[in-house]
Amino acid sequence: MNLLDDEINLRLILYLVSGEGISVNIDALSKSLNLHRVTVKKKLKKLIDLNFITLPFYPFSYLYKAYPMLILVKADMPRSKDVIDFFKDDSHIFAAFSCMEGAYNTFLIEYFKDLESYHGWREKIVTEYKIPSREQRSPADATIFTNKLMFKNNPNCLANDLINHLDKGGNLVIKNEVLDSHYFSILSLLLKGRHIQRNDSFLARELGINRKTIKRRVDRLIEGGIIDSPCCFFPNLFIPPGYNLVVSMVEVKSMIAKIRKYVKDHHNISRAQEASTGRYNFLLFSAFYQIEDFFMMGEDLMNKFSGSIGAIENIFLSPHMTHTIKPQKISLAWIERKLWELRYNDNFGL
Repeated sequence: MNLLDDEINLRLILYLVSGEGISVNIDALSKSLNLHRVTVKKKLKKLIDLNFITLPFYPFSYLYKAYPMLILVKADMPRSKDVIDFFKDDSHIFAAFSCMEGAYNTFLIEYFKDLESYHGWREKIVTEYKIPSREQRSPADATIFTNKLMFKNNPNCLANDLINHLDKGGNLVIKNEVLDSHYFSILSLLLKGRHIQRNDSFLARELGINRKTIKRRVDRLIEGGIIDSPCCFFPNLFIPPGYNLVVSMVEVKSMIAKIRKYVKDHHNISRAQEASTGRYNFLLFSAFYQIEDFFMMGEDLMNKFSGSIGAIENIFLSPHMTHTIKPQKISLAWIERKLWELRYNDNFGL
Protein backbone atom coordinates (compact mmCIF):
# COMPACT_ATOMS: atom_id res chain seq x y z
CA MET A 1 0.00 0.00 0.00
CA ASN A 2 1.10 3.55 -0.72
CA LEU A 3 2.16 5.10 2.59
CA LEU A 4 -0.03 8.12 1.85
CA ASP A 5 -3.14 6.03 1.23
CA ASP A 6 -3.29 5.02 4.88
CA GLU A 7 -5.47 7.18 7.17
CA ILE A 8 -3.42 6.52 10.30
CA ASN A 9 -0.23 7.47 8.47
CA LEU A 10 -1.80 10.73 7.30
CA ARG A 11 -3.05 11.58 10.78
CA LEU A 12 0.39 10.75 12.19
CA ILE A 13 2.08 12.94 9.58
CA LEU A 14 -0.22 15.84 10.53
CA TYR A 15 1.02 15.63 14.12
CA LEU A 16 4.68 15.27 13.13
CA VAL A 17 4.70 18.09 10.57
CA SER A 18 2.80 20.45 12.88
CA GLY A 19 5.24 19.62 15.69
CA GLU A 20 2.66 18.16 18.07
CA GLY A 21 4.24 15.55 20.32
CA ILE A 22 7.71 16.80 19.29
CA SER A 23 9.87 18.76 21.72
CA VAL A 24 13.40 19.69 22.71
CA ASN A 25 14.95 17.25 25.18
CA ILE A 26 15.97 19.82 27.76
CA ASP A 27 17.76 17.27 29.95
CA ALA A 28 19.89 15.95 27.07
CA LEU A 29 20.60 19.49 25.84
CA SER A 30 21.62 20.72 29.31
CA LYS A 31 23.89 17.69 29.76
CA SER A 32 25.52 18.30 26.38
CA LEU A 33 26.18 21.95 27.27
CA ASN A 34 27.03 21.24 30.92
CA LEU A 35 24.40 23.75 32.03
CA HIS A 36 21.53 23.50 34.51
CA ARG A 37 18.27 22.49 32.81
CA VAL A 38 16.49 25.60 34.14
CA THR A 39 19.13 27.80 32.52
CA VAL A 40 18.82 25.96 29.20
CA LYS A 41 15.02 26.17 29.33
CA LYS A 42 15.15 29.95 29.89
CA LYS A 43 17.64 30.48 27.07
CA LEU A 44 15.60 28.38 24.67
CA LYS A 45 12.46 30.34 25.56
CA LYS A 46 14.27 33.59 24.85
CA LEU A 47 15.43 32.35 21.43
CA ILE A 48 11.83 31.45 20.58
CA ASP A 49 10.45 34.72 21.97
CA LEU A 50 13.00 36.66 19.89
CA ASN A 51 11.83 34.70 16.83
CA PHE A 52 15.33 33.31 16.27
CA ILE A 53 14.24 29.67 16.05
CA THR A 54 11.12 27.50 15.76
CA LEU A 55 10.05 24.64 17.93
CA PRO A 56 10.98 21.29 16.32
CA PHE A 57 8.91 19.51 13.69
CA TYR A 58 9.32 16.89 10.96
CA PRO A 59 9.70 18.45 7.48
CA PHE A 60 7.29 17.09 4.86
CA SER A 61 9.83 16.22 2.16
CA TYR A 62 7.14 14.67 -0.07
CA LEU A 63 5.83 18.19 -0.71
CA TYR A 64 8.19 18.60 -3.67
CA LYS A 65 6.68 15.51 -5.32
CA ALA A 66 3.11 16.52 -4.48
CA TYR A 67 3.80 20.01 -5.88
CA PRO A 68 6.60 19.66 -8.46
CA MET A 69 5.96 23.15 -9.88
CA LEU A 70 7.74 26.09 -8.26
CA ILE A 71 6.46 29.45 -9.50
CA LEU A 72 8.13 32.78 -8.80
CA VAL A 73 5.77 35.68 -9.43
CA LYS A 74 6.27 39.41 -9.68
CA ALA A 75 2.87 41.02 -9.20
CA ASP A 76 1.15 44.37 -8.88
CA MET A 77 -1.00 44.14 -5.75
CA PRO A 78 -2.75 46.62 -3.46
CA ARG A 79 -1.38 46.86 0.06
CA SER A 80 -4.79 46.14 1.59
CA LYS A 81 -5.33 43.96 4.65
CA ASP A 82 -7.52 41.58 2.65
CA VAL A 83 -4.77 40.91 0.12
CA ILE A 84 -2.11 40.46 2.83
CA ASP A 85 -4.42 38.04 4.64
CA PHE A 86 -4.88 36.16 1.36
CA PHE A 87 -1.10 35.77 1.07
CA LYS A 88 -0.95 34.43 4.62
CA ASP A 89 -3.86 32.01 4.30
CA ASP A 90 -3.65 30.62 0.77
CA SER A 91 -2.50 27.00 0.61
CA HIS A 92 -0.31 27.53 -2.49
CA ILE A 93 1.61 30.65 -1.45
CA PHE A 94 4.77 29.66 0.39
CA ALA A 95 6.06 33.22 0.83
CA ALA A 96 5.13 36.80 -0.06
CA PHE A 97 7.29 39.91 -0.03
CA SER A 98 7.12 43.55 -0.97
CA CYS A 99 9.48 44.41 -3.79
CA MET A 100 10.36 47.20 -6.20
CA GLU A 101 10.74 45.58 -9.63
CA GLY A 102 9.54 47.83 -12.45
CA ALA A 103 5.72 47.86 -12.41
CA TYR A 104 5.65 45.22 -9.66
CA ASN A 105 5.45 45.70 -5.91
CA THR A 106 5.02 42.09 -4.75
CA PHE A 107 7.12 38.94 -5.05
CA LEU A 108 5.49 35.54 -4.43
CA ILE A 109 6.84 31.99 -4.10
CA GLU A 110 4.16 29.44 -4.99
CA TYR A 111 3.85 25.64 -5.26
CA PHE A 112 1.50 23.75 -7.60
CA LYS A 113 0.87 20.25 -8.91
CA ASP A 114 0.66 21.20 -12.60
CA LEU A 115 -0.19 23.98 -15.06
CA GLU A 116 -3.88 23.10 -15.10
CA SER A 117 -4.27 23.51 -11.34
CA TYR A 118 -2.19 26.70 -11.44
CA HIS A 119 -4.39 28.32 -14.10
CA GLY A 120 -7.55 27.20 -12.32
CA TRP A 121 -6.28 28.74 -9.09
CA ARG A 122 -5.46 32.03 -10.81
CA GLU A 123 -8.96 32.30 -12.26
CA LYS A 124 -10.56 31.39 -8.95
CA ILE A 125 -8.74 33.98 -6.82
CA VAL A 126 -9.94 36.71 -9.20
CA THR A 127 -13.57 35.54 -9.35
CA GLU A 128 -13.62 35.24 -5.55
CA TYR A 129 -12.26 38.82 -5.29
CA LYS A 130 -9.18 37.77 -3.34
CA ILE A 131 -7.10 39.91 -5.69
CA PRO A 132 -8.16 42.67 -8.13
CA SER A 133 -9.05 41.85 -11.74
CA ARG A 134 -6.57 42.45 -14.55
CA GLU A 135 -8.22 45.78 -15.38
CA GLN A 136 -7.12 47.13 -12.00
CA ARG A 137 -3.48 45.98 -11.99
CA SER A 138 -0.52 45.17 -14.22
CA PRO A 139 -0.44 41.54 -15.43
CA ALA A 140 1.75 39.35 -13.26
CA ASP A 141 5.12 38.07 -14.46
CA ALA A 142 5.37 34.36 -13.54
CA THR A 143 8.46 32.18 -14.05
CA ILE A 144 8.00 28.42 -13.74
CA PHE A 145 10.56 25.92 -12.44
CA THR A 146 10.44 22.25 -11.52
CA ASN A 147 11.29 21.05 -8.04
CA LYS A 148 12.46 17.79 -9.62
CA LEU A 149 15.67 19.57 -10.63
CA MET A 150 16.46 20.72 -7.07
CA PHE A 151 19.94 19.58 -6.04
CA LYS A 152 20.25 21.39 -2.71
CA ASN A 153 17.64 22.05 -0.05
CA ASN A 154 19.31 22.69 3.28
CA PRO A 155 18.02 25.87 4.95
CA ASN A 156 19.85 25.07 8.18
CA CYS A 157 23.22 25.30 6.44
CA LEU A 158 22.78 29.04 7.02
CA ALA A 159 23.50 28.40 10.71
CA ASN A 160 27.18 28.15 9.73
CA ASP A 161 27.16 31.86 8.92
CA LEU A 162 26.13 32.78 12.46
CA ILE A 163 29.72 32.23 13.57
CA ASN A 164 30.45 35.58 11.88
CA HIS A 165 28.25 37.22 14.53
CA LEU A 166 30.37 36.12 17.49
CA ASP A 167 32.29 38.90 19.19
CA LYS A 168 35.69 38.49 20.84
CA GLY A 169 34.03 37.20 23.99
CA GLY A 170 32.13 34.55 22.08
CA ASN A 171 28.79 36.34 22.46
CA LEU A 172 26.25 36.13 19.64
CA VAL A 173 25.44 39.65 18.39
CA ILE A 174 22.54 39.86 15.94
CA LYS A 175 19.47 42.07 15.48
CA ASN A 176 20.80 44.41 18.21
CA GLU A 177 20.72 41.51 20.68
CA VAL A 178 23.81 40.41 22.59
CA LEU A 179 23.46 36.77 23.63
CA ASP A 180 26.12 34.80 25.47
CA SER A 181 27.97 31.94 23.78
CA HIS A 182 25.56 29.33 25.15
CA TYR A 183 22.81 30.71 22.91
CA PHE A 184 24.99 30.04 19.87
CA SER A 185 25.61 26.48 21.08
CA ILE A 186 21.88 25.88 21.60
CA LEU A 187 21.06 27.23 18.13
CA SER A 188 23.77 25.14 16.49
CA LEU A 189 22.67 21.88 18.13
CA LEU A 190 18.94 22.31 17.53
CA LEU A 191 19.35 23.41 13.91
CA LYS A 192 21.29 20.18 13.38
CA GLY A 193 18.41 18.18 14.83
CA ARG A 194 20.23 17.22 18.01
CA HIS A 195 18.44 16.61 21.32
CA ILE A 196 14.94 16.48 19.87
CA GLN A 197 12.46 13.92 21.19
CA ARG A 198 9.13 12.44 20.13
CA ASN A 199 6.40 11.57 22.63
CA ASP A 200 5.21 8.23 21.28
CA SER A 201 2.86 7.68 24.21
CA PHE A 202 1.04 10.94 23.40
CA LEU A 203 0.84 10.10 19.69
CA ALA A 204 -0.36 6.57 20.43
CA ARG A 205 -3.19 7.91 22.61
CA GLU A 206 -4.20 10.48 20.02
CA LEU A 207 -4.21 7.95 17.17
CA GLY A 208 -5.57 5.00 19.16
CA ILE A 209 -2.71 2.65 18.30
CA ASN A 210 0.17 0.95 20.12
CA ARG A 211 3.16 3.20 20.90
CA LYS A 212 5.56 0.67 19.34
CA THR A 213 3.59 1.00 16.13
CA ILE A 214 4.36 4.73 16.11
CA LYS A 215 8.10 4.10 15.79
CA ARG A 216 7.63 1.54 13.02
CA ARG A 217 5.39 3.88 11.05
CA VAL A 218 7.68 6.90 11.51
CA ASP A 219 10.69 4.86 10.41
CA ARG A 220 8.84 3.75 7.26
CA LEU A 221 7.75 7.31 6.48
CA ILE A 222 11.35 8.53 6.72
CA GLU A 223 12.68 5.60 4.66
CA GLY A 224 9.96 6.25 2.06
CA GLY A 225 10.97 9.90 1.66
CA ILE A 226 7.67 11.23 3.00
CA ILE A 227 9.16 13.10 5.97
CA ASP A 228 12.66 13.98 7.15
CA SER A 229 14.11 13.73 10.64
CA PRO A 230 12.95 16.49 13.01
CA CYS A 231 14.80 19.77 13.43
CA CYS A 232 14.32 23.25 14.68
CA PHE A 233 14.47 25.84 11.91
CA PHE A 234 14.79 29.56 11.40
CA PRO A 235 11.21 30.93 11.50
CA ASN A 236 11.56 32.26 7.95
CA LEU A 237 13.31 29.05 6.82
CA PHE A 238 15.50 30.55 4.07
CA ILE A 239 16.49 33.49 6.22
CA PRO A 240 18.24 33.64 9.61
CA PRO A 241 17.05 36.53 11.81
CA GLY A 242 18.00 39.90 10.35
CA TYR A 243 19.28 38.43 7.06
CA ASN A 244 18.36 39.42 3.49
CA LEU A 245 17.07 36.84 1.02
CA VAL A 246 18.51 36.92 -2.49
CA VAL A 247 16.80 34.97 -5.29
CA SER A 248 19.16 34.60 -8.26
CA MET A 249 18.84 33.23 -11.77
CA VAL A 250 22.31 32.43 -13.08
CA GLU A 251 23.67 31.60 -16.50
CA VAL A 252 26.33 28.91 -16.10
CA LYS A 253 28.19 28.48 -19.39
CA SER A 254 30.66 25.75 -18.45
CA MET A 255 32.19 23.84 -15.51
CA ILE A 256 28.65 23.00 -14.39
CA ALA A 257 29.67 20.08 -12.14
CA LYS A 258 32.31 22.17 -10.31
CA ILE A 259 29.93 25.12 -9.88
CA ARG A 260 27.22 22.78 -8.61
CA LYS A 261 29.68 21.51 -5.96
CA TYR A 262 30.58 25.10 -5.04
CA VAL A 263 26.87 25.83 -4.54
CA LYS A 264 26.32 22.65 -2.49
CA ASP A 265 29.23 23.52 -0.19
CA HIS A 266 28.43 27.23 0.25
CA HIS A 267 26.77 27.85 3.62
CA ASN A 268 24.94 31.00 2.46
CA ILE A 269 23.08 29.18 -0.33
CA SER A 270 20.20 27.24 1.20
CA ARG A 271 18.44 26.02 -1.93
CA ALA A 272 19.51 25.45 -5.52
CA GLN A 273 18.11 23.83 -8.62
CA GLU A 274 18.77 23.60 -12.29
CA ALA A 275 16.51 25.63 -14.56
CA SER A 276 15.72 26.31 -18.19
CA THR A 277 14.49 29.89 -18.31
CA GLY A 278 15.80 31.93 -21.19
CA ARG A 279 19.57 32.08 -20.82
CA TYR A 280 19.46 31.01 -17.15
CA ASN A 281 20.08 27.43 -16.03
CA PHE A 282 20.55 27.78 -12.24
CA LEU A 283 18.13 29.11 -9.63
CA LEU A 284 19.66 29.94 -6.23
CA PHE A 285 18.20 31.06 -2.90
CA SER A 286 20.83 32.63 -0.65
CA ALA A 287 20.82 34.72 2.54
CA PHE A 288 23.25 37.36 3.77
CA TYR A 289 23.35 39.68 6.75
CA GLN A 290 24.76 42.43 4.55
CA ILE A 291 24.22 42.76 0.82
CA GLU A 292 27.94 43.49 0.45
CA ASP A 293 28.59 39.88 1.48
CA PHE A 294 26.45 38.70 -1.43
CA PHE A 295 28.53 40.69 -3.89
CA MET A 296 31.71 39.29 -2.33
CA MET A 297 30.36 35.78 -2.98
CA GLY A 298 29.68 36.81 -6.57
CA GLU A 299 33.24 38.03 -6.99
CA ASP A 300 34.54 34.79 -5.50
CA LEU A 301 32.39 32.80 -7.92
CA MET A 302 33.60 34.83 -10.90
CA ASN A 303 37.26 34.50 -9.87
CA LYS A 304 37.09 30.76 -9.23
CA PHE A 305 35.21 30.02 -12.45
CA SER A 306 36.46 32.72 -14.79
CA GLY A 307 34.53 32.77 -18.05
CA SER A 308 32.00 30.18 -16.86
CA ILE A 309 29.43 32.60 -15.40
CA GLY A 310 27.32 34.69 -17.74
CA ALA A 311 24.31 36.81 -16.87
CA ILE A 312 22.88 36.96 -13.33
CA GLU A 313 19.46 38.31 -12.40
CA ASN A 314 18.83 39.01 -8.69
CA ILE A 315 15.89 39.95 -6.51
CA PHE A 316 16.86 41.36 -3.11
CA LEU A 317 14.33 40.91 -0.29
CA SER A 318 15.00 42.35 3.15
CA PRO A 319 13.36 40.96 6.31
CA HIS A 320 11.36 44.20 6.53
CA MET A 321 9.77 43.37 3.15
CA THR A 322 8.36 40.03 4.30
CA HIS A 323 4.58 39.66 4.36
CA THR A 324 4.66 35.97 5.21
CA ILE A 325 6.81 32.84 5.10
CA LYS A 326 5.11 29.78 6.58
CA PRO A 327 7.19 26.65 6.03
CA GLN A 328 4.51 24.24 7.27
CA LYS A 329 1.39 25.91 5.85
CA ILE A 330 1.41 24.36 2.37
CA SER A 331 2.45 20.95 3.70
CA LEU A 332 -0.30 20.81 6.32
CA ALA A 333 -2.95 21.97 3.85
CA TRP A 334 -1.94 19.25 1.36
CA ILE A 335 -1.99 16.53 4.06
CA GLU A 336 -5.41 17.64 5.32
CA ARG A 337 -6.78 17.65 1.76
CA LYS A 338 -5.35 14.18 1.13
CA LEU A 339 -6.90 12.91 4.37
CA TRP A 340 -10.29 14.39 3.41
CA GLU A 341 -10.12 12.77 -0.06
CA LEU A 342 -9.25 9.40 1.45
CA ARG A 343 -12.18 9.55 3.88
CA TYR A 344 -14.54 10.75 1.13
CA ASN A 345 -13.54 7.88 -1.18
CA ASP A 346 -13.92 5.35 1.63
CA ASN A 347 -17.35 6.69 2.59
CA PHE A 348 -18.64 6.49 -0.97
CA GLY A 349 -16.82 3.30 -1.96
CA LEU A 350 -14.71 5.05 -4.59
